[in-house]
Parts: sequence; structure tokens; C-alpha cells
Amino acid sequence: MHVVNDDGRRLAEDRGHKLVRYFWRMEIDLAAEPSEPKQPDGLTIRPYRPVDDDEALHAAHQQAFAEHWEFTPEPLEEWLKWRLERGDYRPELWRLATDGDEIAGAALSFGERHLGWVLDLFVVHPWRRKGLGLALLQSGFRALWRRGHTHVGLEVDS
Repeated sequence: MHVVNDDGRRLAEDRGHKLVRYFWRMEIDLAAEPSEPKQPDGLTIRPYRPVDDDEALHAAHQQAFAEHWEFTPEPLEEWLKWRLERGDYRPELWRLATDGDEIAGAALSFGERHLGWVLDLFVVHPWRRKGLGLALLQSGFRALWRRGHTHVGLEVDS
């Protein structure tokens, strides 16, 4: 159950529930175009290529989130459908980090009017702790800015 204030938390705890984890919703108003991020050595951040990248992107996503709390694997078709059929889907907002032909991580952003949202941000295990997540986030923010989405948000599991 999601509780967003102290009174709601106390109400849930009074009924026998206990706090399990925190999720943080973060938002920013971009005042200027973000600069192009520095790419970690040996990696390239590039735009998503619809159809051509789908299988590898899905596999990387599933691998990156496999150990995440309450993760449930999804077949490629379901995973894509939930993202591609959104009214705010814009393929040019998706950014992939690659190491040769392998997808090391991605920032999958969506936007409508001035609002942008980073729905998926992930880095696959071998490439973690190298600054790639931040670089992907900055690249995603830049892509959102260029499409006019200046209020950007994301939610993370702490």
C-alpha cells in the first residue's frame, strides 16, 4: 500500500501494517538545456532504434531488474506493448548505452506537453558504479528538453 504522508502511515501502522521500503518521487524544472554528459570510457550513449533494438533492450531490462524487489519477468511483446502504446511514447526520447553490440543500460523517457517522465532507468550489472546511470539520466533530460518537456520527473526505489 502506498502512503504519502505521516497521518496515512500512522493509520496503516495502527492496523498492523509495517513500513517495508521507501520510494522517492523527484521532479525538476529544467531552466536551460542540459549539456551533453560525459560518457563513461568504452561506452556510447545513443538514441533507441525501434524494432532493431527491441529484443536486446528487453533482455537488458529484464537482466537489470531481475533482483529488484517484486520483479516479475515479462515477455517481450507485453513489455513493449505497455510502453509503445502509451499516448506519451516518443521513441526519440529513449537513450541507450552500449558497449559494442551489448546494451549496458538505458533511460526510457516519455513526454507530453511540457511534462517529461523517466519511466525506466537501468544499468546492467557489469557496467554499474561507473557513472553510467547519471550519464543516461542527463542524456535523457537533454532529449526531453529538446522536445519541449521542461518539467521532468522520475521515481526511484531507495
